[in-house]
Amino acid sequence: MTQPAHAVFRGCLVDTPALGALRIRPRGALGIDRRTGRIIGVAAEPAAGVAAAALVGGWTGSHVDDSDVEVIDLGADQFLMPGLIDTHTHAPQYTFLGLGHDLPLMDWLEKYTFKHESQFRDAELARTVYADVVRRVVRAGCTMAAYYGTIHLDACCVLAETIRAAGQRAYVGKVCMDANSPAYYSESTDESLQATEAFVHAVLAGHSAADASLLVRPIITPRFVPSCSDRCLRGLGELARAHELPVQSHLCENPAEIAFAKACFPGAASYSAIYHAAGLFGPRTIMAHCVHMSDDDIRLVRECGVGVSHCPNSNFSLSSGVADVRRLIDHGIPVGLGTDVGGGYAPSILDAMRMAAAASRAIVAARRDSAQPAGTPLDAGELLFLATQGGARVMGMQDHIGTLDPGKLFDALVVDLAAPGSPVPPPSATPAVLEHQRDGRHEQAWALRAEQFVFLADDRNIARVYVGGKLIHAL
Repeated sequence: MTQPAHAVFRGCLVDTPALGALRIRPRGALGIDRRTGRIIGVAAEPAAGVAAAALVGGWTGSHVDDSDVEVIDLGADQFLMPGLIDTHTHAPQYTFLGLGHDLPLMDWLEKYTFKHESQFRDAELARTVYADVVRRVVRAGCTMAAYYGTIHLDACCVLAETIRAAGQRAYVGKVCMDANSPAYYSESTDESLQATEAFVHAVLAGHSAADASLLVRPIITPRFVPSCSDRCLRGLGELARAHELPVQSHLCENPAEIAFAKACFPGAASYSAIYHAAGLFGPRTIMAHCVHMSDDDIRLVRECGVGVSHCPNSNFSLSSGVADVRRLIDHGIPVGLGTDVGGGYAPSILDAMRMAAAASRAIVAARRDSAQPAGTPLDAGELLFLATQGGARVMGMQDHIGTLDPGKLFDALVVDLAAPGSPVPPPSATPAVLEHQRDGRHEQAWALRAEQFVFLADDRNIARVYVGGKLIHAL
């Protein structure tokens, strides 16, 4: 049976168009055009009795028959929100998820990461592992992710194909490592650059990287400064400019890593300056971690428009430190959230939101205890922003995803707080919610429910996942 060309969702709509601006429309209506995958209109509270077809006609300016519109009524415990965005994860590292968290970063890389990633020279292993990885990521409500692959061209092509087949939106990077790497997991400079260019062409398949219809795009991916020669970094910078591609890497994650990077490039003024000199810094660049940022690093990141992927689970798990997200935001730097699997042990942005809350509270407590101005911790609305519109900004996709606004791609979740086995208590067990509901303060009631989603929900509460208007996961 042919699907109607349009769909209208009716019920509670939740998004965060700006940091600190939690927008809740308890009795909203949202329409999508399935042919374009975009939102065509939103009504905060349509007049009673107005048919969905009339709403779509008003939004499109043309006559629409009832048969052309599917109506999706959300349940009393359901709401619609933008999809979660993971700005930093390593697909091959799912093979040792949850291992090695007694080690600091550099030792963990040597003992676990390089060993396991090197096994992806087997493309069939990649095919098996990556199918499971993408299923898990989508099930957790992630509609777009920035993935790292390995140094292997064939396996990275498998990763891109697997993501595309699953219907998820993504950046995928072939990792580059031509220096200070194990003999069993390294490549020459020419191999690295040539394989990266081949990967770019394979993924784009003749399309421009700016083509909004592409689900999967390549991203230039030097692993980090210590694993790349100057020639490799500069060659990758040239590829990024030539194809107008985004860039991803790691920055100021761990004190030992920072010292290593500076030893590799002793003439550089800062860690950030190494990437900048190679032409890898710009508004399409994503730098993960940024825990130990000097004033020079902050200045250069801000001036170049670089986005930061905050990966608090990994930072705690590998004892790297606690990133000061409020400092980054106050300097005008875009910040999103990343799981950093397997440095982080949880493949869900829900966990990243909770860990980000814990990190911000740890900073506030430490400052208070040392008699410094403590500042304010991140609240639930700000965490939702980082997980959605904040992540979209970091990805350079803020005009296309991240909020429930007309014109944007319909990358969205139906959240069900009353799903079977839900860890979120019902309103009847939450007096604060119940009181607002009884008094008709529905926006305030849903704000509390959204907070419970941030701190209590799991993948059992992700009822449906849509990307570009297509349903890609349902319970």
